[in-house]
Amino acid sequence: MARLGAVYVVVFLFFTLGCRKEIPFNAEVTTPKLVVNSLFASDSTWAVHVSRSLSVIDQGNLDNIENATVVISNSSGAVLETLTHNGGGNYVGTQLPQVGQTYRVDVAAPNFTAVYGEDVVPDVVNAQSVDTMTTVNGEEELLVAQITFKDPAGINNYYRFSVEMGYWEYWPGAFGGMDSTYYEEQVWLQLSDPSFEGAGNNSWRDTGIMSDLLFDGQTKTVDLPISKWLFGGGDMRIEFIDVYFSNVSESTHFYNRSFQLYQETQGNPFAQPVQVYSNITNGFGVFGGAHTEVLRIN
Repeated sequence: MARLGAVYVVVFLFFTLGCRKEIPFNAEVTTPKLVVNSLFASDSTWAVHVSRSLSVIDQGNLDNIENATVVISNSSGAVLETLTHNGGGNYVGTQLPQVGQTYRVDVAAPNFTAVYGEDVVPDVVNAQSVDTMTTVNGEEELLVAQITFKDPAGINNYYRFSVEMGYWEYWPGAFGGMDSTYYEEQVWLQLSDPSFEGAGNNSWRDTGIMSDLLFDGQTKTVDLPISKWLFGGGDMRIEFIDVYFSNVSESTHFYNRSFQLYQETQGNPFAQPVQVYSNITNGFGVFGGAHTEVLRIN
């Protein structure tokens, strides 16, 4: 049996290592299309990024398109603004999108099919209160930013949350006394509320997204526990906490959700491919609206 096993190994290696066949690549090589990305809000002037798509055999990063014409129109078709190229495929304007209004972006560039997208800036959903508290998760004490709001009834609403902090961190100095460093940064959140997309006990994210499916028309309180890794084991003093509370359009939510899934599957050879949502006709990307309220806790 030992000799037969040895013969099997030799034969197996012969066929696996000695036989090599080149298989031609017959997949369709697609014509590059315009990629348009703009997540716009009522507190910021227009900003649109334009690049081109890559086929499966292209190498490198997306190529920025710096000679495009980018036009913003309203729902009646009236041109509001032609954006100015600001370098790196970024096109900027001077006007602010308005809450409740629907907008259209048209993008044209030489040697590309023209593309367009439409979306709305959602109505305002104001926070009723925002505060901080502490909670215990096992042996760990977490700082929690807490926001309460009233969800409008009878319509689909979509929300996005993130937190930025300004704080001092202190530690013993090399020659006595205390050294310190000041930070301002977006922080990681431990999202366990079942309304959050992808929520779980170990779900650490820099942004939380949810729909109102589980609380339509109700008053909702959302806990945003802040990552323990932020504090690094030293003493700290918080200067401010900014809670970014956004009511986003359906298109923006679908894009955020699909991009979140796309990021989670990167590097996993067993995961099913994720198609990132696009609402750009004849091209790729997203043109999505939001209304954002920044709530500061001092």
